Amino acid sequence: MIILPAFLMIILSLFVFYCIKFMITRGHDLHAMAFLALYIYTIFAQIGYAYFPELSIFLGAYFGPELFYSYWLFMFLSFLFSFLLYKKIHRSRSNKYYYRVIRSKQNLRFWFFFFISAILFLALCLYFINNRGLFGWGGGSPMGSKWFVIGFRLFTMCTFLSYVFLRNESNRLKLKMIVFFVFIIYFLFFINVCIAAGDRSDILYFFLAVAFYELSPIINSLKYQKKKVFSFLIIGFILINSLMILLALRTQQGETDFYSIFNYEESSSSTRDIPLSATILLQDYYSPSHPLFISMHYGIIDPIETLKSNFANSLVLMKYPYLSQTIVSKVDSSIERGGGWAYHMFIEGYNALGWFGVFYNAIFWNLGLGFWMLLSKSDNKFHNKVMLAIIIFLIVNTMRSQTAAFVQSFWMILLPSLWLFLLSTNSKIKILKKAKYE
Repeated sequence: MIILPAFLMIILSLFVFYCIKFMITRGHDLHAMAFLALYIYTIFAQIGYAYFPELSIFLGAYFGPELFYSYWLFMFLSFLFSFLLYKKIHRSRSNKYYYRVIRSKQNLRFWFFFFISAILFLALCLYFINNRGLFGWGGGSPMGSKWFVIGFRLFTMCTFLSYVFLRNESNRLKLKMIVFFVFIIYFLFFINVCIAAGDRSDILYFFLAVAFYELSPIINSLKYQKKKVFSFLIIGFILINSLMILLALRTQQGETDFYSIFNYEESSSSTRDIPLSATILLQDYYSPSHPLFISMHYGIIDPIETLKSNFANSLVLMKYPYLSQTIVSKVDSSIERGGGWAYHMFIEGYNALGWFGVFYNAIFWNLGLGFWMLLSKSDNKFHNKVMLAIIIFLIVNTMRSQTAAFVQSFWMILLPSLWLFLLSTNSKIKILKKAKYE
């Protein structure tokens, strides 16, 4: 029985990586990244629950070894049916596009984009300076205000679009030099805020967005740009090391800033008593899928509550509990809304329909990604590439949320990002009455 969990995890791993390879071969990098995120957020939880139960006991989410098999089967079937439905939907290799991108000869839109981004930067900067003490890891609002978080996400998109402008070879050199200095200022502010809030996720997401912009479609980069792929792997390794330092810093008292990363010295006394298993497993990816263990143990199946929570959290300021809060409160009554544990998107199927939730997961996972992908279905390849990279910025966080994240991110982040991108390229769109093929 000791070997069986490892054998099952190997089966899941082989299947998921087959799916990812299949998706990348088809040019569907977004789906591959979503599957990879879902896999990461479950595989470490499986390893810990089966072989290091003290870590799950520490979370209050260990209910005996037998529950592992029910958990594994539900996750495996969710991956399986999601992939089968994906194959059914994407049988044809032909690409549809639903709107045209029309570029203007005037630069008025471009300058309006930088005016908006500058105003947003100044507003955020003033708030950050005046409320620096509110920024810190822990609780439901490490950046002080929900409105700051919304504005900061849009500012992050402006920063990324500035990077895109620099990388676009068709833009004039003099204008690029101006944008270069703007990008540096924006990027340094972005990093400083993330470090102050102990926010490792947004730094990682920004890197992923840049990597996907540079390397997508991945299948072509793997064939023809191996040096570029290798360079991003090296950068990624350095980034992960820096994020691990930030993890150590955010658990210490006092404010953290940009220089804290460079001046960090690891204290042997602080790590001597921490087992290697805990160091590897007890990261941000460990707890999000544990609510499924809790849901299965307590039989938390409530389609009405699932519907109400998704509807309320598709909006803002409703203050309705996330499903993760409702579930985790069974083992931790002090859990705050938006704080503590995250959620694994495939848990929602169980909360909605029990074991029939594997079909629920397949439908809503494909539906949500298809909904987002509409924004990258234009007749302009450059436009599609940038929008895909913007979507990649959100995809990992969405996979550790409930399906409300698809809706909320669409109207609150993606649509404004589309508008900002069109401004930065002096473009507008014309929606076609009937889909075209290429």
